[in-house]
Amino acid sequence: MTAEKNFMVLGASGFVGRHVVDALKKSGFEVSAISRKDCDLRDVGQVKRLLASTPCRVIVNCAAHVGSLVYVTEQAATVVEDNMRLLLALYRATAEVSPETLIVNPVANCAFPAHLEKFTEGDLWSGPLHRSVMSYGSTRRMMMILSECFEMQHGVKSLSLFVPNMYGPYESTDPTKAHALSALVSKVVKAKRLGERKLEVWGTGIAIREWLYAPDFARIVAEVLGEDLALPAAFNVAQASGLSVRELVDILVEETGFSGEIIWDRSKPDGAPIKVMDDELFRRVFPAFKFTPIREGIASTASYYESVFPY
Repeated sequence: MTAEKNFMVLGASGFVGRHVVDALKKSGFEVSAISRKDCDLRDVGQVKRLLASTPCRVIVNCAAHVGSLVYVTEQAATVVEDNMRLLLALYRATAEVSPETLIVNPVANCAFPAHLEKFTEGDLWSGPLHRSVMSYGSTRRMMMILSECFEMQHGVKSLSLFVPNMYGPYESTDPTKAHALSALVSKVVKAKRLGERKLEVWGTGIAIREWLYAPDFARIVAEVLGEDLALPAAFNVAQASGLSVRELVDILVEETGFSGEIIWDRSKPDGAPIKVMDDELFRRVFPAFKFTPIREGIASTASYYESVFPY
């Protein structure tokens, strides 16, 4: 395998990173899987040494400090600091050591303005963020700025993939750290296994979100990199449809067989009312791509949490 098909995945032991590593390996590519034990990605010196010792053509940057809405609010300053240090170190090190390397960034859709109900690629800067995601969402916007600035000055190219809320196997068992849907699945599986008669769910349940099964995202990354597709610098990985948290809970109850009462904790934030991605550009690039049905994805995620119980 030549260096032209050498890929490095940062955050490879994390939720999304593990799926990306799996998908790239299944496609036959050579992958350097980098986790925190290999390199503190906030330290530019360590990142420089990593890139010098492990040459690669593409970096898929799945590394981030993120968590639930409650977590990114309570730890807002730490979330901003860690993510900005990580991004600055990555781009500076790449510019100095390996400027020809392409950086692929998943960009959470919390970077889009709070007032929008449907997110189109060109709308990123059309308004302020929702306060509930200011800490993490602001760093996703800075990721876009860094991408453009480092290309202007140093020639470092980036590909930004805007993504909705992801879920699936390998997610954290800590509900404060897990993405919303995975956290819900984890809680329902745990409640059922413990025989609990009540289950508390954060928020009112009315918030509508688009949900992306993480293995689907990984398949898209593998296809993009494997076929050297001509792509815009940024585009949505989108289905243009969403479900409310209440609808998801109903599906979860049916799929897991939980028979207890659902208690909605209205003291916890819902976040923005609606977040759905526009899929026009995505469908031009991937006209035949089939996303995993939500019930199938939830069932797979529930099976994963069953396999790692107790937690």
